Amino acid sequence: MAFDIKYLPLSSIATMAAAFVYCIYLAINHPETSPGPAQSLNDYTPVIYVVAASMCMYYVFLFYQSYTTFDELQKARKAFRDKKTKEAPDIKQIKYGVENVNVVAANRTAGNYTEQLVPFLLGLYFYSTYVSVQGAVKWGWVWLFFRSFYTVVFKLPFPCLLISTIPAYYCVWFMMGATLVTISK
Repeated sequence: MAFDIKYLPLSSIATMAAAFVYCIYLAINHPETSPGPAQSLNDYTPVIYVVAASMCMYYVFLFYQSYTTFDELQKARKAFRDKKTKEAPDIKQIKYGVENVNVVAANRTAGNYTEQLVPFLLGLYFYSTYVSVQGAVKWGWVWLFFRSFYTVVFKLPFPCLLISTIPAYYCVWFMMGATLVTISK
């Protein structure tokens, strides 16, 4: 029996999800930091947990993109073998086409997360450096929560997607805006 390639990214999803949960565990068990901006490198430790969790989520989404492509290719090949479709499936057509809602959702999840990651990380760093480490950590975990279900709401009728995106954008805008207000005083 041949190895089913979709299990490779699926195992990576499981690994990254476990690492994400471990980041949460570390964050929960980290001693409370003093309020206010970071005063030392050690003050950034809870921020690093958020950054590490955001990287884990990033890789979950990337591996989910691959898993979905392989899974949908397998389904398309079965449909072709069962004579339900006339054309043999092509991985490029499935991976880069727009006909398959599952692949499009996985691609948009990874793409949108990638687009938002840099502003988020900058906002997190600026806010923790100039405003509050505790606040940055709280906004960071909220941002991750709202990013986590993007794939699900992407597949729902349109305004549902905003349940994930708007609160996540607000987290970034708030951290950047509060930082700008603080440093302009």
